[in-house]
Amino acid sequence: MRRFQLDLREEATPRPWHVVLLFLSAMGTAFILIWLFKYSAYGLDFTDESFYLVWLSNPFIYNGSTTQFGYVYHPLYVLLDGDIASLRRANIVITFGLGWWLTYSFLSSLSPASKQERLVIQIASSGIATSSLVLFDTWMTTPSYNSLGFQALLICSIGLLRAEKMPTRSSLIGWSLIALGGWLAFMAKPSTALALAIGIFGCLIVSRKASLPMLAVAVAIAIMLLVLSAIYIDGSVAAFANRVALGLEYARLMGGGHDLANVFRLDEFYLHKRGKFFIFVVLVGSCLGMWGVLTKRPQGPALSLVVCICLFLVISALCLGHITATVGMDEFQGLLMFGVMLAAMVSALVLTGKTTFAGLTRAQLTVAILFLTLPHIYAFGTNRNYWVNGAWAGIFWVLAGITMLGPFACRHKSWRFALPLAIATQAVTAVLLQTGMQQPQRQPQPLSLNDVTLDISSRQVPITLSSSYASYLSAVITLVKANDFKPDTPVIDLSGQSPGVLYAIGAKSVGLGWMIGGYPGSQQLVKAALSQVPCEDIATSWILLEAEGPRSIPAEILKPFGVAFPQGFKKIGTWRTPKGAGGYEDARTQELYSPMETERTLSACRTFRLGKIT
Repeated sequence: MRRFQLDLREEATPRPWHVVLLFLSAMGTAFILIWLFKYSAYGLDFTDESFYLVWLSNPFIYNGSTTQFGYVYHPLYVLLDGDIASLRRANIVITFGLGWWLTYSFLSSLSPASKQERLVIQIASSGIATSSLVLFDTWMTTPSYNSLGFQALLICSIGLLRAEKMPTRSSLIGWSLIALGGWLAFMAKPSTALALAIGIFGCLIVSRKASLPMLAVAVAIAIMLLVLSAIYIDGSVAAFANRVALGLEYARLMGGGHDLANVFRLDEFYLHKRGKFFIFVVLVGSCLGMWGVLTKRPQGPALSLVVCICLFLVISALCLGHITATVGMDEFQGLLMFGVMLAAMVSALVLTGKTTFAGLTRAQLTVAILFLTLPHIYAFGTNRNYWVNGAWAGIFWVLAGITMLGPFACRHKSWRFALPLAIATQAVTAVLLQTGMQQPQRQPQPLSLNDVTLDISSRQVPITLSSSYASYLSAVITLVKANDFKPDTPVIDLSGQSPGVLYAIGAKSVGLGWMIGGYPGSQQLVKAALSQVPCEDIATSWILLEAEGPRSIPAEILKPFGVAFPQGFKKIGTWRTPKGAGGYEDARTQELYSPMETERTLSACRTFRLGKIT
């Protein structure tokens, strides 16, 4: 095996081709970030993403929720004045920054001496950290419970690398970060927080880092953050507990597959020939690139440069828009990151053979195992396939594979040989992001074809949309303005799928941030949510209707709340939805009504509630 090895300490000054690899990796990271920044002002999903925006804009008007991401991100929303593009860019920077910090910390922990090559390890880390951006491969870049949960895992992992038994400054920072990450995970998704707590605790025990005093510090910090957030959100811990309990009841009523019987499951994944082929290409290309850096054979540098230049050309062509095709895989395309993970593992076995695992400490092996499970911990509790959802946290699979390269990097005091692996990671990331750019979730065309800029919401923020989406929202905005619609006017959305319309006109979404239809218990959910709404809001609410829509909620559901529909309302206007809105090809008719009998409705609502209490 010695022919594959090169003592990198013999080359304190990088050769010109080493500099080229550094340049390619740095440029690859820059291209991907600029690409994402550019298109942050493009596109809008009228369902999930608009729900996120509704929550961010004013989360304090809802009484029940299991996720509290709106409260965490609300200060950022206010700071950026609700600008959608700026919110997305901030989310990208936070996610990438944490991914970079984690990767740098991890590579440094595997090979402390390699920090002497500061530029090399920083550039390699930034390249590998681009895999954190796979979170946005459906072009859902607006801050959400998905991004908050992922950021929580990154913070916890950074803390885990620093945490030790002894109360040193670095260790205290580590335990504090674990507490911070655990709290954020709970605020994002309690199911993920529960799984994360079990995983972190098990890792600390097995790696012999557990310390009762340090654990007590972390628990105390997490409890303090939770208590402070409870007071900030609801004024008391008891009221906050009621909020979470009500949120759990909402989830039960909806019947969306979030109950205990469904969250504890083993999902399968499928890789068709195309997927296996691309994973193989990434595996072989990465291995050849690293072999070229390490081998003493004269053709090695040329081979490594050819591989890395080819990968960089793919990255640049995608980021500059010269390639418009997608990888053409199914929903499991995120598993392309397996190619990078396997490349690291195969290279480690070739380079160090049987001594690979012997060179790793108990703590390093334990962290690697935890990293392998973190994508599933991230996905735990979702009603989607865990492999599909977990792939958004694929950076942990990559880092788990890189663990096996630690002993080799430690021996040579350098991560220079990992630059081809970083560039391969960037290429896979760019390929996956391309799907989001070309096929953004529930949008009709690639983002690059969007050519109409429209000011939406009460804050009049610009967003570049397709002509059909822009015409749709423009018609609604013009209509409500002509009928004296004021910002924060309450609207009950019975379309079941149009939080984007409410956000665009600056309405106050009554009941929930998204009165979601289409689930077995949607009607029961809407009834429960409206029962928490003050009668004053119900009496003054406008109504958005989509009578024949696939997610429509019948207007009869409003009768128990004293709402006489349609007798007590005036039809303001009718319009057709554009192709692709809500993820449906066919256009549907939507109608907007304003209330005319607010006093009668208010009295009837109060009478109903009084009778219910009595």
